[in-house]
Amino acid sequence: MSDSSGDIPQLNLRSFQNEIRTLTEVRHRNIVKLNGFCSEQGCMYLVYRYIQRGSLGKFLYEEEAGRELDWATRVKILGGVAHAISYLHHDCSPTIVHRDISVNNILLERDFEPRLSDFGTAKLLSSDTST
Repeated sequence: MSDSSGDIPQLNLRSFQNEIRTLTEVRHRNIVKLNGFCSEQGCMYLVYRYIQRGSLGKFLYEEEAGRELDWATRVKILGGVAHAISYLHHDCSPTIVHRDISVNNILLERDFEPRLSDFGTAKLLSSDTST
């Protein structure tokens, strides 16, 4: 990853590079898969597969949508997010701490399978770092 970023503010560039570095190492069904990326003429792009329902936050605040979330669906979403976090904390080396889990960073497939997204502020912990 070269730093030919032009006009991109340093904080945005670090977040962009951090997300790429993190997601190229991660493979889990409840974490978004990075398909590609590009940084050209001051613009940064991350390419993911389209996730039908969008964010949990968007879904919750739509007037009719919240009615679809019965208890079984809510447990499915929560369970998927918990599995993703467990994978990041226990199965990745180095351990990954997301640091920005919110309803806006949980994306929902058509069948309400959750995908954790937005790893721009994630932290990779070395084995000698205490949690």
